[in-house]
Amino acid sequence: MRNVPAQVPTIKLHANSKITDDQLTQVLLGVEEESVPIEVVREDELNPLELAHNAAIASSLGIGIGISLDYVVVTTEKLPTERPYMATWLGDSWINDRHVGENAARLVKRTPLLRLALERSA
Repeated sequence: MRNVPAQVPTIKLHANSKITDDQLTQVLLGVEEESVPIEVVREDELNPLELAHNAAIASSLGIGIGISLDYVVVTTEKLPTERPYMATWLGDSWINDRHVGENAARLVKRTPLLRLALERSA
């Protein structure tokens, strides 16, 4: 991942401090594949809904990703905290994680979203 200068508009990803870099990799690669800059912030917050909402508010693009526990949440600055744009399991499959990142970037670009797995694999 490349370091993004502060003045460049970015999607913000707020992750719980216990989430590892490996857990973030596919989500970040998905955003990068769509050529949208992203900035990662670590926090102690456990609620992925709060993390995503705070990230969206902090993002100059109005899109935020929150990752905590086993969940990844994508939302916009205009949606209420408890009603995110999408929420799914983190680490269930690498392709699902990557699609979450791609979809967050596609919200910025206003292009069609990719389908996520509807069921959790065993």
